[in-house]
Amino acid sequence: MRLTIPEPKIDLYTDGFAKHDKLSRKSTGDKLSELVERIDDPLVIALDGAWGSGKSFFLKCWVGEHLKRDETTTQTVYFDAFKHDFLDDPLIALTGAIAERFEDAKDTVAQNAWSKAKRVAPALGRTLVRTGISVATAGLVTKADELGDAAINTVSSEVDGAVAEFWKIENKKRAAMEGFRQALVDLTEPDEDRVPTRKLVVVIDELDRCRPDYALSLLEIIKHFFNVDGVHFVLGVNLKELQNSVCARYGSNIEAFKYLQKFVSVVAPINGPKPRNTNFASYLKYFDFVASETGLTQSWKGEWLEEYLKLVDHHVHFSLRDIERLVTLASVSPTPDMEYPAAPHIFLGLCVLKVATPDMFSKVRSQTLTFDEVTQVFNIRDRGQQSPFKQEAHFVWRLALGLKKLKSRRGQIKQNPNSSRKRIRHR
Repeated sequence: MRLTIPEPKIDLYTDGFAKHDKLSRKSTGDKLSELVERIDDPLVIALDGAWGSGKSFFLKCWVGEHLKRDETTTQTVYFDAFKHDFLDDPLIALTGAIAERFEDAKDTVAQNAWSKAKRVAPALGRTLVRTGISVATAGLVTKADELGDAAINTVSSEVDGAVAEFWKIENKKRAAMEGFRQALVDLTEPDEDRVPTRKLVVVIDELDRCRPDYALSLLEIIKHFFNVDGVHFVLGVNLKELQNSVCARYGSNIEAFKYLQKFVSVVAPINGPKPRNTNFASYLKYFDFVASETGLTQSWKGEWLEEYLKLVDHHVHFSLRDIERLVTLASVSPTPDMEYPAAPHIFLGLCVLKVATPDMFSKVRSQTLTFDEVTQVFNIRDRGQQSPFKQEAHFVWRLALGLKKLKSRRGQIKQNPNSSRKRIRHR
């Protein structure tokens, strides 16, 4: 039996969803493809999902799947931002990744266009530090104060030289910016009506895991440098964590969500709307895959755990990583005493509670967990016309937590002889 499943090997730009779509997300990929193909204006799409929701896996499949579309001329690029955040300049890292992609794709038009962008990018990045006029002249002004009026004319000429050098650098930057944008325009090959005939979609993954300064600098670069028709970006991101990066950089008083709206055109959740019928939830499909890969399906735990996952309320959040943790926990935990029919229910129910609601699980140790709280996770509140497994789960948890409550009340009666025993018996 394995405790974990190996990281799937995805051949970028080739595999697509065919070999790897365990969660039936190809339809989500098709919608994303239709969006980037239909819109000509520059788009920044935030594919939002919590850590462990499968964003990276989806995007690595999608960059290949999109290239399989009939008659598409769109080129896709996958860029792992987290792997590059040790560098100081996001623009240089991103430009280099796009250039490498075009070399691999043997796209002559794109190679010629992007070689221009690659040549001018260093002039736009942090490698060429802005020469501020105040910095350039600070020492010279101090020198003038020390030498007196006789030196003013000499110092003034030096200041004029610094000013001339400053504007020379600024002019080079403006020219570099125009060259960079023109390279993007050439890449999209607009027709006579300036409508792009081919597009570039850059997928930026793991943005929320980057250093706050790097992540936000990358967003600013996208907005200012790549704002060209036919050039789209898809960000794989946990927006909540990215908002924390905004607060870390600009302070807790900033309205982080509104700040990010300046950079993001469309927000799309990776999982789509939550299904009300948990039998069809993505985490249940993923459980079947993980349980099979790890060998849990060969144990009674696999079957019982799947039944308990079917009972989980649709409001309870389960990430794909949570499913992996749940399978590992069930695999390594000692098997309960099977002489007691209630033991499997308590054992696997507690496994789910520990992963899904750690705070609720801690109440088990303090013996303060109630049946009502359990029904917030599992749909077992009623015992009417339900499946036999659900009815059994209802009675087991009702009995287990009800006895604890009754025992507690009996302790109070013992301490207070005047309490109404009749009222307790009635309950």
